[in-house]
Amino acid sequence: MPDQPHTNLFDHVDRSHDPDFFIRFTDEAQKPAAIAASKQVILNRIALTPGDAVLDVGCGPGTDVFDMVDLVGPSGRLVGIDASEVMIAEARRRAEHRGVPVTFEVGDLQSLPYPDATFDVCRAARVLEHLPDARRALAEMARVTRPGGRVAVFDFDWDTLIIDHPDKETTRTIVLTYSDSIRIGWIGRQLPRLFIETHLEVLSVDAVQVFVHYSLAELFLGTHLAVLQNNALTK
Repeated sequence: MPDQPHTNLFDHVDRSHDPDFFIRFTDEAQKPAAIAASKQVILNRIALTPGDAVLDVGCGPGTDVFDMVDLVGPSGRLVGIDASEVMIAEARRRAEHRGVPVTFEVGDLQSLPYPDATFDVCRAARVLEHLPDARRALAEMARVTRPGGRVAVFDFDWDTLIIDHPDKETTRTIVLTYSDSIRIGWIGRQLPRLFIETHLEVLSVDAVQVFVHYSLAELFLGTHLAVLQNNALTK
């Protein structure tokens, strides 16, 4: 494992020497205006109503779960699940601080610990790209969602990352190696096909263009550049 935490290691958060890096990154990744807009698109698509039971897969520190509290109301049920004990501990801390009735659990995202048809809505944002088997995770999301329920996924296609820099060769190297460093860097373009293969009806495909501010770029590209530099020095 590299000395510095890397955003391709979200499945190793608890084994990182700096797990708080991933919490900081997750919080910073909420700030771009397009991310806020994409979250609203997801909320529009899943059309929550009071009393709905909702599962957020790969919930991290719970940010998106908290956005749904008022929409499902006191009769609803909100559950966040994440493979990281560090993330769930932080989510529980934030929930206690906010005084909101939500449940956060540690679990395997590719083998969800819930009976069939438990939830009205199942969602995942920027999660499938980090999993060994995205198709299995999506199938699990479909399994725990009731017939007629809604499944929503938001993920990136990292080959579409654009960086403006005069050095074309270096820029292309950074973009392609970053995409390849993510377990499934092409997951964004694959989602419609994965939905169909999982026997889910595709009701909407929404493209989102995200302009990244410097502090966020520094977090996800800075560590990647350090890895590239270290690899170049050891050759």
